[in-house]
Amino acid sequence: MPDAGRLLEIRNLGVRFDTPRGLVRAVRDLDLHIDRGETLALVGESGCGKSVTAHAINGLIPRPGTVDAGEVWFDGVNLLSLGPKEIRGYRGERISMIFQEPMTSLNPVFKVGTQIADVILTHHRIAKREAFRRAVELLDLVKIPTPERRAHAYPHQLSGGMRQRVMIAMALASPEPGLLIADEPTTALDVTIQAQILELLKDLQRRIRVAVLLITHDMGVVAENADRVVVMYAGRKVEEGAVGPVLKSPAHPYTVGLLNSLPSNPKYADADRLEAIKGSVPSLIGLSEGCPFENRCPRAGDPCRASFPAVFEAGPGHRAWCHFPVGPAGASS
Repeated sequence: MPDAGRLLEIRNLGVRFDTPRGLVRAVRDLDLHIDRGETLALVGESGCGKSVTAHAINGLIPRPGTVDAGEVWFDGVNLLSLGPKEIRGYRGERISMIFQEPMTSLNPVFKVGTQIADVILTHHRIAKREAFRRAVELLDLVKIPTPERRAHAYPHQLSGGMRQRVMIAMALASPEPGLLIADEPTTALDVTIQAQILELLKDLQRRIRVAVLLITHDMGVVAENADRVVVMYAGRKVEEGAVGPVLKSPAHPYTVGLLNSLPSNPKYADADRLEAIKGSVPSLIGLSEGCPFENRCPRAGDPCRASFPAVFEAGPGHRAWCHFPVGPAGASS
């Protein structure tokens, strides 16, 4: 059984896709947890397994994908042991999700207030008029101006920031939200709107004490919005810990690379070009048992090609999986 203080605990999760080109191990041996009311950031490049992990929690892995290992404990229940009907009782009711692109998640032919009301009607036996009234209240909660009027708008009549707020309102329409999964919630939004959406999520978390799994590739977003961070690469967890220690003293070369590529890094004060991580993400088909970052890592050696590294304790609650971990000054070196 999981720790009683933890809302979500994932143990040894494995997700595979059997494709015509071969077996893709999208997630391997993943462990992570989220405490009640906490924000955990799951960070890494596109294709590292972040969204697949989120879909595994919700039981939404598409074919030909399958969860082939592990456990996903939510509030004392192993979600992977539930049938399709039982998991629907958690999905949307206790676990809500904000997807990357609202225009692909919202139905273009229905008013946004009607779509939020439909979610409410799924979980409550109330009249449609009452559900629509609650939808307007949710639009007001997520700080959409003139919510009564906006409830009668179609998705294409709203800005990208407003559509994302509608998605957040839908996620909060469940009767007892415990975990909110925000999958790249600021994708394709300008910087000002990004900041507003992220501040909205923090404000809602303070008000209703919902735990948040924040999926992102932006270390700047992690620094401003998360309590802890898990860094993933090619389907594996490579570093984790409280945000402060991980960002100030990263132990894994991949985390160092992500931080060194930030325009806000002080090393670029007088520089003309940003620093990129050399090489590219390896194919997940037929990936070796060694460290997946080996082909891009400036510190790689023979052990990295031979086996995935054991855990390195970089500090209290700060761990990395690296044969040759970086020292305390790694991110600025």
